[in-house]
Amino acid sequence: MISSPRFLSSSSPLVLAGLFLAAPAGAQVSDADTDYPDEEIVVTAERPRGAVVSEIPPVVELTEADIASYGASSVQDLLEAISSQTSSSRGRGSGRPIVLINGQRTSGFREIRDLPPEAIRTVQVFPEELALQYGYRPDQRVINFILKDNYTGVSASVEYGVPTQGGQGRSEVDTTVTRIGKNSRVNINLEWQNNTAITESERGIIQDAAGDLVNLGDFRTLVAPSDNVELNANYSRTFGNGMSLSLNGGYVYDKSRGLQGLPNGTLQVAGDSLFRYFTEYGPLNRVQESNTAQAGLTLNGNLSDWRWSLTSDYTRAQVNSDTDRSGDISALQAAIDAGSADPLATEFGTLLGAPVTDTARVVDQTITNLATLSGTLFVLPSGAVTTTLRGGYDREDLNSRETRSGLVTATDLSRDQLSAGINIDIPLADENIDVVEAIGKLSINGNLGYSDLSDFGGLVEFGFGLTWEPFDGLVFTASAIGEEAAPGIAQLGNPVIITPDVTVFDFTNGETVLAAITTGGNPALLAEKQRDIKLAVNYRPEWLDGFSFLGEYFRNNSTNVASSFPLLTPEIEAAFPDRVTRDPSGQLIAIDRRPVNYANVSSERIRYGIDFSKRFGERRGDGPGRPDRGSRPAQSPAPGGEAPADKPADGAAPEAGQGARPAGPRGGPAMGGRPSGGRWQLSAFHTIRLEDRIKIRDGVDELDLLGGSAIGSTGGSPRHEFEINGGWFNNGIGFRLDGKHQIATRVDGGLTGSDLRFSDLTTLNLRMFINLDDRGSLTERLPFLKGSRIAFKVDNIFDDIQTVRDGNGLIPLSYQRGYVDPVGRYVEIDFRKRF
Repeated sequence: MISSPRFLSSSSPLVLAGLFLAAPAGAQVSDADTDYPDEEIVVTAERPRGAVVSEIPPVVELTEADIASYGASSVQDLLEAISSQTSSSRGRGSGRPIVLINGQRTSGFREIRDLPPEAIRTVQVFPEELALQYGYRPDQRVINFILKDNYTGVSASVEYGVPTQGGQGRSEVDTTVTRIGKNSRVNINLEWQNNTAITESERGIIQDAAGDLVNLGDFRTLVAPSDNVELNANYSRTFGNGMSLSLNGGYVYDKSRGLQGLPNGTLQVAGDSLFRYFTEYGPLNRVQESNTAQAGLTLNGNLSDWRWSLTSDYTRAQVNSDTDRSGDISALQAAIDAGSADPLATEFGTLLGAPVTDTARVVDQTITNLATLSGTLFVLPSGAVTTTLRGGYDREDLNSRETRSGLVTATDLSRDQLSAGINIDIPLADENIDVVEAIGKLSINGNLGYSDLSDFGGLVEFGFGLTWEPFDGLVFTASAIGEEAAPGIAQLGNPVIITPDVTVFDFTNGETVLAAITTGGNPALLAEKQRDIKLAVNYRPEWLDGFSFLGEYFRNNSTNVASSFPLLTPEIEAAFPDRVTRDPSGQLIAIDRRPVNYANVSSERIRYGIDFSKRFGERRGDGPGRPDRGSRPAQSPAPGGEAPADKPADGAAPEAGQGARPAGPRGGPAMGGRPSGGRWQLSAFHTIRLEDRIKIRDGVDELDLLGGSAIGSTGGSPRHEFEINGGWFNNGIGFRLDGKHQIATRVDGGLTGSDLRFSDLTTLNLRMFINLDDRGSLTERLPFLKGSRIAFKVDNIFDDIQTVRDGNGLIPLSYQRGYVDPVGRYVEIDFRKRF
């Protein structure tokens, strides 16, 4: 729109030239029309409908045709395909990005997870700094999904996959109903999934002598069989006053049934120990069943020039576990001592106690409420100073009950959390044109928050940042955050469960043993203090459309870090001697793996990479009518009004009905958008770890995860990691490759000499697909195939695994290939149809 003539300025020659060229031929301009000595004209750009209101530009922006080129079946599949560009590298949080729909907050990922990609017009990926403006922590990227105004679709898909080694099958059936109108949205998804088992015998796991006698591998599963059912439903509506309401509900059922080997025991025969397995009662089982119910609500609206939002989410998760363990052998031992029983017999009748079953039941209920208010505080010559105020109330209740040997242990924990915070963004150089011409755009931001936890007291968080854009396409950002974080309530209160006969590698003795593993909560954990620094540069040169470079530096430092119990190296055993049990001969027999606090954890790393995409073969008159930008982000517009509902967002292809392309089922665009021409895309990133250290406690040597120490069973931290993904799409046929590579690591065994060497690891995944609507007359000859797509997927093409060897070049039994990666190369075929 063009404002009144009172803002005319001679300093806008391009604007005046544009107005002159836009005048009809032969038109005369009078002095009265042009003589405004002290006035200027301001031209305000229209903000695309659903775009994020922020000066922070997106790091990635995908158009409708870009989305189609990924061949994804849902938003969840799409996010997996672009995970290298959407995951946060801060090293904090869950890593899953924050999700917005049409620039507005949602109650959670469930609101967008099952939408078909065909219903999405544009995807915008923003850096972590934007999270503060929506009331979230600055450790997750933000993804905004701009939806189409009019879409109706019903889709169903069937998938089946198997490892190339055999031994398992995975089946999945999925159906989705979606309807999007100008003011409402409905999405319902139902999914069923089944996985069969992989046993140790199917992967050739070498057993000890006693295990060989009874074919123990038939009674131990590497991958437990499971069934999963999910129902997810969403409803959203926008009202005439600009307020919108979204409701979400879901239910997830999951059940797995694992085999834990055979009952066993150590018998004393003539002064010697005899360890053996007993077959008469069959295998020991572990059955886990979970039921999760979820509900969410989101309200968004405007209060004068301020935007407000209220989200509420409730989750109830119940997990029941039944774990068998060996029965009592005291009567059998007494009979052997009396000479009335043969210790090598196959059956012992009532002398051998039947396996006993330990049970555990955990019910975790959480409710999360957050309200935000965003708007302009005041206006400086450099631009508007904006703020986001937030307040929240969360509650979690954790109830658990564990029964072992008839002894019942009950836990009842709860946590109430009140929180408040403020974020302020101050432009230093933006609308003051003379300053911008000299130094570019410059802004600073700061945030402060406080939380009060009923079981931990007060926790403070703070941070500040700077954004500098010296010229279009080059953006520098710097930020520092500090936070106090309490351990999760599950880390404090999970029930104590002891799982017998778990295969572990004992570094002290350099051998693989079967040990009892204790898991559960640790109520003595302390609160963590975090201090992080991030520096980043994002460069998108105007002279190379579709290309962008991203470089990031991170430094994290934390004290009193609540963590899972680390890999039991000699260093760890020295730090936690009370967590390890050995028999009189020194053999490892039990480990208590409940969570612990590390005194200090520090890391430093650099991540950099490129993203490059191009179109090809586009016919004249097709496409959006502007130069190719690929997935390059558009410059974020200044705050203002939204584009009319019948106009696509910048960079999006026109809707069906606007002469863009043939219509698909129910009036929507054909599957994949049927874009003219093709496109290719490539992204590559390299992570360099400069430091990764852990101080367990005072008096214990610091762990250097880059120099031979480890806290996990997969070795230390690799100094270098590489990520690459790319794809090609044309005329309905596409393929995508994504791969990761990490260099080799080692774990030093100390004085025992039980060093382990972990090889480098390269995984490459391939996805190929074909949209049958775009393949000539095939769908005319076979009408059932209209709206269909066939996809073929191969995970871990080279069937690569991380090989582990000891100092003698041998593979320890606990690191056999079947233990490290029981699935290996995996192939899957997927048939999807839209009705």
